[in-house]
Amino acid sequence: MAELSRRLLLPMNIRPLAKEGLIEGSSILLLGPPGNGKTIFCDNFAKTYMNNNISCVYVTADKTPGEIVYHFQQLSVDLKGDKFRDKMVFVDGYTWLIGKSSEKFYIESLSNLTELNFKISSAISNLPKPVLLIFNSVSPLSLYNPEAFVLKFLQLLFARIKEYGAIGMFVAQAGVHSQEFYTTLEYLVDGIFDMKIGEDQGNLMRFFRIRSMSSVSHETKWVPFIIDYDRQIKLKYGGSD
Repeated sequence: MAELSRRLLLPMNIRPLAKEGLIEGSSILLLGPPGNGKTIFCDNFAKTYMNNNISCVYVTADKTPGEIVYHFQQLSVDLKGDKFRDKMVFVDGYTWLIGKSSEKFYIESLSNLTELNFKISSAISNLPKPVLLIFNSVSPLSLYNPEAFVLKFLQLLFARIKEYGAIGMFVAQAGVHSQEFYTTLEYLVDGIFDMKIGEDQGNLMRFFRIRSMSSVSHETKWVPFIIDYDRQIKLKYGGSD
């Protein structure tokens, strides 16, 4: 079992909310409605860690790896260049819907959770520790599997993350699963990051908060954020950046 004492700092834009950072072995649920910026948040998260020489396994379930590569280009991250080429490994869980994947780690169908678990574990174990795992998103799994099976799969994956001393960021869409699914998933994870859309001084705004994070002191207030033209997320603390 990996030691869980080491902490990894959060990206600079959300660090004021939890200055202690994340404990290795933690699994975080990122929950919010579609179009709220969850993918962009994950991309910013991964950029920070890769810039600090931490490798990333990116599980794609609702986008192709090519789309993710393009998103990172907009963040000035060239995943095919010398600096980042070996920092990200994809587990392609989407391309099977439209054709044959060219990735080393891919699955034939999201209905095969055993294969998916094996491919994710293989991808993580091939990288130096610590590793950031991004699963974007877990919601399509419920299209092909009963929710109880998905929860058991995720529980096993969370245990793997603790074993490897990795950090897991699991994206879920709000409003598309049963309440029992959300309640159980929130119980299983080590922390919950929420996103929502609301009003701020009469304008529609995106908001972010850290609802919970085990063994880490953190603020729980909702903070508005913007997404810049270059896909950078900026939280507006006290009405300023």
